[in-house]
Amino acid sequence: MEESEATLIRRCQQGDEEAFGVIVRRYAGAAQGAACLLLSSYDDALDASQEAFVRAWRHIRRFDAGAPFYPWYATILRNVCVSKMRRSGRRRTAQLADSHADPSPDSDPVLLAERNERRDRIWRAIRELSPQHREVIVMSHFQGLSYKQMAAALGIPIGTVMSRLHNARQALKKGLAGEEL
Repeated sequence: MEESEATLIRRCQQGDEEAFGVIVRRYAGAAQGAACLLLSSYDDALDASQEAFVRAWRHIRRFDAGAPFYPWYATILRNVCVSKMRRSGRRRTAQLADSHADPSPDSDPVLLAERNERRDRIWRAIRELSPQHREVIVMSHFQGLSYKQMAAALGIPIGTVMSRLHNARQALKKGLAGEEL
């Protein structure tokens, strides 16, 4: 039987590293994917997500065990990514790791190639967004955060989150205009 997140968090708050390992395994993929989109570098994303988990572990006693873990962790991850971007002082592009499962051997190679091209165009368009727009797209569509959670993570009003997300979607739409998806 799988333990509830609240139970795992309470165990973590009592110093149980094994319970924190369960939390890390539960959210590592989402964290690495979000960091990769923000940083445009798979290696930097791995470093950032690991650093954010270390910070979360250090401060887990302050966390409200009744609240969902991931929005709190996403704020830590965002801060780590922003710090990395500031330190690098420039945007870097890199190949994004494909997080999708390997296709079955009986997949149609033409359909597979088309799907991969479509995915690559979307990733490219996301990477070309401004950092603020990319950030809200990642938080909303890849991390599944609510407006309220995004506002708390970004330290801005909900209305600003809503308008920033609307503008980000418009910029993404414009970036994909003319692309056959």
